[in-house]
Amino acid sequence: MALHKQTAYVALPDRVLAVDTASGAVTTAATTKVEPLFKLSPNLESDLPAPFVTEAESPLVLTTFFVHQPGAGTQAPRAFMEFTAIPTAAGAAPWRLPVDLPEWAKESQSPVVATVVGASGKVAVFTLSATKSASNTTTYAVDLDSHRVLWTQDLFRAASVTGGTVTGEKWDKKGGDYTAAAGYDLATAAEKWRAEDRTNVDVKPAGPHLILATAVNKDDYRVRYRQLLDPATGQVKRDLPDDLPGSDCAHDGAGTLVCTGRDTVWAVDDTSGALQWQLPDKNAGRIAPQVTAVWHGRIYAEANDGPLTLDARTGADLPTRPGLAPYLINEYTGIAVSESDRSLTAYPTSG
Repeated sequence: MALHKQTAYVALPDRVLAVDTASGAVTTAATTKVEPLFKLSPNLESDLPAPFVTEAESPLVLTTFFVHQPGAGTQAPRAFMEFTAIPTAAGAAPWRLPVDLPEWAKESQSPVVATVVGASGKVAVFTLSATKSASNTTTYAVDLDSHRVLWTQDLFRAASVTGGTVTGEKWDKKGGDYTAAAGYDLATAAEKWRAEDRTNVDVKPAGPHLILATAVNKDDYRVRYRQLLDPATGQVKRDLPDDLPGSDCAHDGAGTLVCTGRDTVWAVDDTSGALQWQLPDKNAGRIAPQVTAVWHGRIYAEANDGPLTLDARTGADLPTRPGLAPYLINEYTGIAVSESDRSLTAYPTSG
């Protein structure tokens, strides 16, 4: 699910639903043109990546469908992807770009997932990956004006798009053990930088100015790296302490990056990478809550005694406690999940 203003866009294997969070009305924003390759099931439900909403003047909701074209006459059956762009403007029609699957995806023995990583200007990036084979991955860049694939990059799993750079993990060869964090030019796919080869490399987005890269030394597995990098150059902005587990980070839209791990929450400045605070704090007798969302300098979370909010810059508990802890939030609406029946609740936000 992705939010844009008062609309929640929900991805299914064969369509995208648009839910008006003010009224609860549901409409179909786009469907596949041909037969979907997969049907919705409890197992598939958790594997569907959320749509991505661009920040352009005329925003698009981007997603991909796996589809199957039956054979007809001498035409053989064909499985492929539909990269689909849905304008958020009322009455505007979606467009679709057919994309052939690479050979490794056709032969994959494990599920294959397509994730729209991001967009900048008129170029969007999505990555196709096998869930149980790390190096089986291909990244695509799509021109949103001309509706064509600009480039593809095998053995590269994109993690973020920042300005004119696509960053992610690059394998040395198919099935190889060594990986490097790397950055490519968004328009041309020219390599801009590549870090030292390591193993167990994981690159995650870390706001508008940083990426978070974790890895293990390929010659000594006891040596681990946790670094905030400049996405444009690969320069190390900050080596993070070993006692900061977790790499799920969210930017608050106001200068702070908030990251969570198991029973840990910490925050850094989104430009310098300087550590601002971390929880738990034994000296202050404070535990780490379960963070659900961050937005506009505020952290929404759950503690043992219910929902609460924290100041993203300082980590301090805020005096006014919300009735719900949203998992998605913007300036129009917040969406929370009921723990009892997993139902969704939308409520208006302000400011």
